[in-house]
Formats: sequence, C-alpha cells, structure tokens
Amino acid sequence: MAEAPSPWREVLEREVGNLSRRDDVLAVGLCGSVSYGDLWPGADLDIEVVLRGDKPRKIVTTEQEISVDYGYFGETVIKDIPYETRPIYDPMMVLTNELASRVKSLVIRNALEDSLARARSYIGRSNGALSRDPFSALAWAIVASWPLAEVFTLASGEHRTHRRLVSRLEKGMDKIGRRGLFQEYCKLLRFPQTLKRASDLRSALQLGYREIWNYFKGKPDGPVYMVQQPDSEAWFKNRIIPLYEYDKRDFVSLVYVEFLFILSFVFRTAGYDRAPDAFLLDAAKFKGPPSKWATRYEDVLKFFPADTVSEVLHCAEDLMQQAELMAKPWTKASNQR
Repeated sequence: MAEAPSPWREVLEREVGNLSRRDDVLAVGLCGSVSYGDLWPGADLDIEVVLRGDKPRKIVTTEQEISVDYGYFGETVIKDIPYETRPIYDPMMVLTNELASRVKSLVIRNALEDSLARARSYIGRSNGALSRDPFSALAWAIVASWPLAEVFTLASGEHRTHRRLVSRLEKGMDKIGRRGLFQEYCKLLRFPQTLKRASDLRSALQLGYREIWNYFKGKPDGPVYMVQQPDSEAWFKNRIIPLYEYDKRDFVSLVYVEFLFILSFVFRTAGYDRAPDAFLLDAAKFKGPPSKWATRYEDVLKFFPADTVSEVLHCAEDLMQQAELMAKPWTKASNQR
C-alpha cells in the first residue's frame, strides 16, 4: 500500500484496515490499474475480499474521495477472483495460495477464448441485423471493438482494462511493433471523426444517465451501479469526466459500449431474454426513460453516416481474423502444457 500515492494510499489503508478487523474477512487483495502502478487521474480502487463460508460473489460500487469498488467472494467461489489481484491482507495465505495455484498461460488462454467468443457473437449479431436495421448492426459492430481490444491487449502481454481500452491497446501494439493493427482498430471507431463529437457524446451520456438512473431502482436485474448508487452525479464526476479529460479516444469507446450495455438491461427488465439483433426496432416501443435512452443512443450512432455501416462491419470482421491469429500461440502453448 505504501507504493500508492495520495489520495489512493489513504483510502486504501483505511478500507483495508476496516476490512481486516472484520471476523468474516479472510483476505483482502487489490486489482486493477492501481495494483500494478498504472495510475491516472480517474483510477479507481478495485478491492477483492475473501469471506468465510459459502457466500456468492457480490459487487459493491461506491464513490468516496475516489471511486472504490469491492468484489466479495466466499471461500467456494474464490476461483473467480481476477488473476491480476495482489494480496494485501492475507494472514492465512488463502488468497496467496489460490493465486499461486493458477497456471498463467491457462488463465490467459481462457480469457482470450472468452473475449474471442464475445467478439464473434457481436459480429454475428451485426450481420443478423444489417438488412433490417443498419444502425443496430452498426452498434453490434462497434461493441465488438471491446472484446477485440481485450484479445489484442492480452496477447501483447499488457493488462486488461475496461475504461482505457484504446490507450492500453495502443501501448500493447506499440510494444510488439503492430502500430498498423492499432490504426486499423481506430477505423472501427471511426477516429478521428467521432473524436470531434466527443463533447456531444459527453452531453448525451450525462443527460441519459440522469433520465435512466432511477428507472432501475428496485429492479434486481439492473446495472449494479445504478441499483446501488442514489444518482449519477458522483459516478459521472469520478469515472466519466476524468476519462473524457484524459484521452478522448478511451472516452468515445466507452460511451458507445455503455449505451448498448445499459439498453441490454432495459430489455431484460422488459421481459426479453436478451436484446434482439435489430434492437432499435423493438426499443421504439418503449416509453419513458427507456425510450429516451434508446433515442439518445440512436442519435449518437448517427454520428456514423449510414453508408459507412457495411464498412465498419467489414473492419470488425477483418480485426476478428487478426485477433484469432494473435491468440493462437497462447492457445497452442496452453494446450501443449
């Protein structure tokens, strides 16, 4: 903990101190960018907690001086703790032994296969929507950029991230001499054109949050942070604005993924098993906050001209092929082991 600068150090020391005094806490670890010294103004603390007994996994999000998220894991689900976790308080070596038992190549192979499967699914759904609803097809192709970036980043030896997807990918591709692949990836997000609309995307997300946040109160299937936190203001201040100011590329990437992520919960609360491929057609039937959220989403999707949808989808398909090739050595090495 002494390695972390202020204010992360003070918050971390306080939270670990409080957790270590609890009788039901066996171990505490730190995950995420702060755990490996990759600090930036919007960095949050991801604290992983091992609890005694058979407790299900639970995520709790909070906004303090900084954002602090807790992952609670009972002894029977300790295997689900992220492999990047660093033990901080572990008197019985429960967390240390669990992490030491894992084969890194196998862990990374599983993560790569999961990301590849999600990317294939999103691209397949984009193709499925193309003839009926081009902008739904566009949305699925853009969202495929998320797991594709995870594959490229992991295969390059870099850590995963959710918010700084593009800048971390750039670092990984420069590390292995694949700058051209990074530039191709940027085409999927239509940089630099969408970067010029970053302020519009910020307004759309902020207003959209304010409209939709309370809709999920009392709905157990809603996004964790919207169910748990009273409103969007502290969340937006701590997690979104720093990203917008840090790197507009990361911000644009997050906004396009976030809109569909939240909309998927709207469909779930409306009784759908999952969002349809041509989801904008079905979303047109919604009323109130869900309708406003879907309308805002469609508006920002139209920052991409309609005649570029097929081009974006083809770009995603090309990147999918590159991702499969880049992941192959990891899969092969893990299978041989």
